[in-house]
Amino acid sequence: MAPTPEEFLARARELQAVLRERASQAREGRRLPAQTIADFRKAGFFRMMQPARYGGYEMNPRHFYDVVFEIARACPSSGWVLSVVGVHNWQLGLLDDRAQREVWGSDPDVLISSSYAPKGAVEPVDGGYRFSGRWQFSSGCDHCDWIFVGGIIPPAAGDEGPPGITSFLLPRDDYEIVDDWYTTGLQGSGSKSLVVEDAYVPEYRT
Repeated sequence: MAPTPEEFLARARELQAVLRERASQAREGRRLPAQTIADFRKAGFFRMMQPARYGGYEMNPRHFYDVVFEIARACPSSGWVLSVVGVHNWQLGLLDDRAQREVWGSDPDVLISSSYAPKGAVEPVDGGYRFSGRWQFSSGCDHCDWIFVGGIIPPAAGDEGPPGITSFLLPRDDYEIVDDWYTTGLQGSGSKSLVVEDAYVPEYRT
């Protein structure tokens, strides 16, 4: 049986004390401690909006963000990363099931980070796209094995419509994390840059 919203809130409040203790570690490391991500997984927070067929609870987003608020009261960086990374499990549930199987087929706890600015250079090819670019501010990326990043698909020849702003889903082997997160705010969020160089992205992962 799925936990209730009240049970999730109770789990979040139980974590507040340890998250306060880890706040300095997160700031100094410029990313959340691995144990914090492990605690969020154990509490089931990342599965709150995940599809049921991959072990999720398909809960109303309001209940997820109630949990985020409780976490952020103890450690703003922890709340930020949970909110950003956690919502991707809902977004992935909107994609073709082939994409979902690639991410969660062998491990439903795999996480996704993002940077949605449409900075990617896109070249349509058979079955998908060649894709390159650099993006900033991918919160929690050190703890994730996939990314959603933005690009603009050019209109087809003769098409007078606008270009298509699109999210592209890529695995860890297709991108580099650039360790450039030095800030005075949300220091522990690990919101580093991402670089993709000529990756192939099949249509079903957009």
